[in-house]
Amino acid sequence: MLKSGIITVEEAEKLLTAVDTSDAAVAQEGVVLKDNRGRKPKKLRILVDAVENKEGGEGRKSNAKVNMSIPLSLIKALGPIASKSIPKDTKEELRSDGIDIEAILQQVMELSESGLDEDMINVDVNEGDGETAKVRVYVE
Repeated sequence: MLKSGIITVEEAEKLLTAVDTSDAAVAQEGVVLKDNRGRKPKKLRILVDAVENKEGGEGRKSNAKVNMSIPLSLIKALGPIASKSIPKDTKEELRSDGIDIEAILQQVMELSESGLDEDMINVDVNEGDGETAKVRVYVE
């Protein structure tokens, strides 16, 4: 701009000083990247992909796919209500199968509050008869 005569030498010096000052401010503040680092997760993701051979059918397969995204704010608000709404006999049946709804809800909230980016559940099963199942539960 100086070479083409658009600005004067004094204006060029002021511009360079302003740029140097703003560069120093950016260097002191640091650069903010637009990704997940440092942000708390906002959703619980549940992904399931399963292929099952049907009995009695030659080559017949049944596919099941699930791709769910649940806002953590919804789990936080309605989780305790939903947990209390489950009948006691159903809760006991779930507990006998090793499933504790309250503990699962608590773990989801703890993981979301910690901001960690890790899987809660990651299962990959491949049976010899062609049946496969992939399950992934994580927060993002």
